[in-house]
Amino acid sequence: MTLSARPSTSRMHPAHPVDTMRIEAALVKVAMLVAEDAAFAPIFERLEAELAAAVKKERRLSEAQRRARALLAQKAMRATSVATCSSDAPLPYRSRSSR
Repeated sequence: MTLSARPSTSRMHPAHPVDTMRIEAALVKVAMLVAEDAAFAPIFERLEAELAAAVKKERRLSEAQRRARALLAQKAMRATSVATCSSDAPLPYRSRSSR
């Protein structure tokens, strides 16, 4: 049996997405191991760093979604405002005095 030089695809694309809840669960499990044997400390530290990065990423994406929704709402309000004030607007929005 020969070993492949390529990394396995399952390692590159985990079956379950890595999120903060999974990292926190792993951190608790590894904490129990570290409490018994300091040899697991590097894994614990790596998980702490991964958790911090995941939290930061979730916050960044959440903030981007909030800004995107605000932008879309602003554009929708502007489009509605222009349509109701313009004499070039479709008939249901045109005031009766300008017909």
